Amino acid sequence: MTKLTPRVQTMFEKTKTVCFGRFLVDVPASATVAWGEVDVPLGISVYPNGVAEVSEIEKNFIDKLKSEKNINRNHVPLLIAIEEMNNPEGKIIIGYEDFESIDDLKINGYFRMNNDGVIIDSRPLQDDKDKTIADIKSIARRLRRLPENEIPTEPGNCIEYAFLPDDLESKEKNQGELIRVGFRLKEFPDTHLSIFVGPSNPHYEDSDSLKWQLERLEKRLKAEDPNHPNLKTRYLRRGDRQIHDWVGGFEALSHTPDQPEAHPIHDFGMDFRGVPYDPYKPYADIRMQTGVADNVAGATKASLTDEEAIAVWDRITSTIRVRPTSAARAKDAEAEPGPRRPLGELAATGRTCPQTGWWTSDDVKGESQHVKAGAIMPHAITSGEPSLWQKFTGGRPIYRTATMWKLVGYDNAPAHAKIATQTPADGTTGERKEDTPPPQKG
Repeated sequence: MTKLTPRVQTMFEKTKTVCFGRFLVDVPASATVAWGEVDVPLGISVYPNGVAEVSEIEKNFIDKLKSEKNINRNHVPLLIAIEEMNNPEGKIIIGYEDFESIDDLKINGYFRMNNDGVIIDSRPLQDDKDKTIADIKSIARRLRRLPENEIPTEPGNCIEYAFLPDDLESKEKNQGELIRVGFRLKEFPDTHLSIFVGPSNPHYEDSDSLKWQLERLEKRLKAEDPNHPNLKTRYLRRGDRQIHDWVGGFEALSHTPDQPEAHPIHDFGMDFRGVPYDPYKPYADIRMQTGVADNVAGATKASLTDEEAIAVWDRITSTIRVRPTSAARAKDAEAEPGPRRPLGELAATGRTCPQTGWWTSDDVKGESQHVKAGAIMPHAITSGEPSLWQKFTGGRPIYRTATMWKLVGYDNAPAHAKIATQTPADGTTGERKEDTPPPQKG
């Protein structure tokens, strides 16, 4: 990983863990989370303290369906039925998709979840009507509010403001799940990073990949004009990439050339093909751009240098991981021990440790920690420069930093080794008192 400059290091001194879908990622505590498309497997929108707002949206939807006619069904209103629900309180509205629909339906659920309003939307075919209604009811009953700092320990999907536990009794598994989430950096507001995960396509073609698309674009530009300005794009890094158990990835980190109509920007991209029908190894598309203003890339000057942009990209993307759950831990406990992971294996803070052994990090220079398989990889405990008052009192600031650990040994302790107190697998945190440097006297 690229070393952080002082101003970027400051931004990462305090981090927060964000749960999206079945995954976690660590970002600066000051970052703003911006949610996009969510479909798990139906669209869900939660309106905090928005019961009245959702009630108004529901009324407008009903009025619209009543006022329009379906020309292919004897000019009947688009509204088909309204079903009342008590647990939770709400309504399911069934209608035709539009005035020409024959089999296309629009089925929305409007619910109250304590003081919050919830809308569940779907666009099924006529043959899927009963199943879709049953799915809406099931989702409405399972959905619960998710406090901002809570990381669920049960299988399911985190969405904006809420958590949807898996229906463990359902026989249908691996339904399509799409999650899009973005992050805006307060310290560098022109820098936007987004993550999209969705079902891996069982009929995947090479033409679906970022690598193929870049190569095709370059061939087309060369054919049009060997001196095309876009061919002057500098690639800071380009090649295969792996994030934990997500294999077969490709990334391209570029810096665009100067152009009369736009500032040069960093344009970083990475994608993973995923494994079909495995929600824990989905298709993934991750992007980061600098120089963004009013959602337009190149509208302003990039605030990060090349090295800083790579460091921010690596620090955030390397922490993407599957959220540990009680079901996964039980499964791991029953499993037979597997082959040793190779030395050099990487694991980010918060990820379940894949191999008992000694781990080191660039953030903890010259020291290694012993971590057992199944435990949660710890934060790096580092000390900062003391303030004038701390120099007087003998104190020193201590920071807990999310980091990337590297496996450097199995059983024999390397030099300068420490025994790390394990963070429990339930996600609670702990720190060793011994990691805090003693007060300096004199």
